[in-house]
Amino acid sequence: MSWSKRLYQPVVTPEGKKLVTLSDARAYALALPKARQMAPEVQAGVEALLMVAEGKGPMLLAQSGVAHIVHGPVKPLNRGKPDRPWLKRRKG
Repeated sequence: MSWSKRLYQPVVTPEGKKLVTLSDARAYALALPKARQMAPEVQAGVEALLMVAEGKGPMLLAQSGVAHIVHGPVKPLNRGKPDRPWLKRRKG
């Protein structure tokens, strides 16, 4: 396993620490509270780290995985009807 591989871009944690290598990301994930470690997005991120460290996946997968570990779940886009006053029918 090669945990010394560098990420494409460092990921900055909410505490201000930069995660530069796979090893940094692994240490960050292991330092999380147990409840947070069991979250699905963290589990997926750790799985991505393992795949890349074992040479079974692209580095972009690890970059995405680290972002999931640090920033949490992806927030869905607002798919509600946008307010478009120019589409309202004119009266008269």
